[in-house]
Amino acid sequence: MRNKLENVLFINTGGGIGDALNSLVCINFINRNFGINNFFYYSTDLEKFWFENKLSEFKPKNLITIKNFPQHFGFLYEHRKVSKNLINLFNFDKFDLIIDNQTRLKNTLIYKKIPNQQYISPCINFLLSKPLILTKKNKNLTLRLINYLNKIIKKNDKPSYEIKIEDKFINTAKKILSKNNKYIGFSITAGHPTRNKEFEIKEIIKVANYYAENYTPTFFIEEKFNDLKKLLKKEIKNVYFPEELVDPSLRKPMMVTALGSLTEFNISIDNGISHMLSFSQNKNFIFYNDRSEKFKPANEKNFVYDCKLNNTKINYIKSEEIIRFINEN
Repeated sequence: MRNKLENVLFINTGGGIGDALNSLVCINFINRNFGINNFFYYSTDLEKFWFENKLSEFKPKNLITIKNFPQHFGFLYEHRKVSKNLINLFNFDKFDLIIDNQTRLKNTLIYKKIPNQQYISPCINFLLSKPLILTKKNKNLTLRLINYLNKIIKKNDKPSYEIKIEDKFINTAKKILSKNNKYIGFSITAGHPTRNKEFEIKEIIKVANYYAENYTPTFFIEEKFNDLKKLLKKEIKNVYFPEELVDPSLRKPMMVTALGSLTEFNISIDNGISHMLSFSQNKNFIFYNDRSEKFKPANEKNFVYDCKLNNTKINYIKSEEIIRFINEN
């Protein structure tokens, strides 16, 4: 593979804001190891276009969000008829490299029809990739692509979660989180209400009150959770909601990253905020109901508790177990 590539396409089949941040680690890795001119990014995000909106501060300078592919591209059988012609949307004949981050054979066969010079997908342990290196894919979404690329370039470059937090965010965070106090960050709400990802609220209240003896429990919670915020204000000593003090124009994921970088450590469930916190360069404790090996940030500063591996469910886990895990790590 050449050291410099003109046009690269990254296909991310995860549609959530956490999926976008997870893919950013791979995108930054590719940019760091290859001279990419145009980095095209397509995601099945229902036209949320995260890097053009909420994640604009995280966006690499050469990233170009694709907005005109068919919706749910790759998931419908009829897309096989149009994928080859999608190259007509660009001013070149083929991509130098396409990276597809998923493992469904149907999707991969559709994506692979887009004209390309080289193609990498973890589908069937990368057997449809070019260049082909015989290997077994890593369970982790981030590591499986980075490990494969490392084999190609014959390096051992680790994923990096270092980013530049813009001054307006970090300066605001420093004003809100006083040097005279110590804070512990909490993120306890799931982005999708139908998924079992959340603690039993009475248990997290006990955890917050345990740490409130020496720290300020600091919650990263969106405005829409008003009833929850009222409950926490009533039940937790010293509870703090820093984003209430942030100008509306700065209430963005980068603000969460900035605030999370100034706490003693952060406690989160498996949600988009856990990925924002993974870029904080701080110590984070993330509690998964299951499948942590696949979705956890590939960052050594994250300590992961997988409820399934501990024969429990997240809404059954007791405050004593949460505190034990944190204190022992």
